[in-house]
Amino acid sequence: MLGVLLQEPAKRSVNSTDQTYENTTNATPENATPEEISNNTVNWNTSENQYSSPEKSPSGTQKSNLTVHFIDVDQGDSILVEYANKTMLIDAGGSDKAANVSAFLKEQGVSIIDIVVWTHPYPENIGSIIDILNEYPVGKFVDSGYLYTNKSYENLLSIIQNKSIQYQSPKRGEALAFASGIQVQVLNPPKRLFEDINENSLVLRLVDNNVSFLLMSDAGLQAEESIMYEGYYVESDILKVGSHVNNSGEEFIGEVNPDISIMEDGSDNEDVTPRSEILQRLQNTSTVYRTDLYGNITITTDGLTYTVTTEKDPEQDSTSMTVSYPAIKVKQRSK
Repeated sequence: MLGVLLQEPAKRSVNSTDQTYENTTNATPENATPEEISNNTVNWNTSENQYSSPEKSPSGTQKSNLTVHFIDVDQGDSILVEYANKTMLIDAGGSDKAANVSAFLKEQGVSIIDIVVWTHPYPENIGSIIDILNEYPVGKFVDSGYLYTNKSYENLLSIIQNKSIQYQSPKRGEALAFASGIQVQVLNPPKRLFEDINENSLVLRLVDNNVSFLLMSDAGLQAEESIMYEGYYVESDILKVGSHVNNSGEEFIGEVNPDISIMEDGSDNEDVTPRSEILQRLQNTSTVYRTDLYGNITITTDGLTYTVTTEKDPEQDSTSMTVSYPAIKVKQRSK
């Protein structure tokens, strides 16, 4: 599967709106019960598990360019990915932030979510995911496969079954089917899970032609070292820094070599405030945007260049800011 993660993406097409995706590895059969999922007794030897896009377009207007929104949910992650008529929501902030996320989705005209990704099962963020699943039609639910047994998790699994939502727990080396021409590579968790919940966070790398995003969720040093040890390609234009940034290694940041680093921070949370040397390390290689300073951050790309638009401009004390990055900044990827 390593070759899949290194190959150049096919030319994208924004007119592919009704295709059927297949991604069979580690996909839970549609008739799996919540008990089977929770007890890990699902029969995984299924030869086919298809996900068909909803017939109704998920948003009022098609996005002809890949658009990635980093939503300001105070401390925590929430990322909305849009392309053509496809949408993917990655996390939804803390358990009290579902209303904020839903309001943002409505502002973007989103009424159906093709894929909801819950990167890691923490009690602080399960409530918001449950609220989103209850409120929106969802095509597929994706998590790390790290079993988390409590009443809320059982409730989440019941919603997935009752709403006939497809379920998938991909592992390193696999890919998520999202939209034609857009790669969604899975770099974490490994097939043999770590003991720590955070280190098992789903790490995704989005690739649109020459522009790439690396989304680290809560993964830290152990996951970073494992990804590099197994030889996966991580260099990316945009890095969503791991939420526990102080556990990020210098070597990994050097391998990613981002132009842009995004930090989804809470302004009052000292536990995850980056140490000065970590922040300096990021600033040495990239322009750093933080949601506690810039509010919602949106990056739009045509696959060659990309534009960063922020809700606030803290330096100018204005309501918004837009910065475009020309093609000259796009790094040529080595094979």
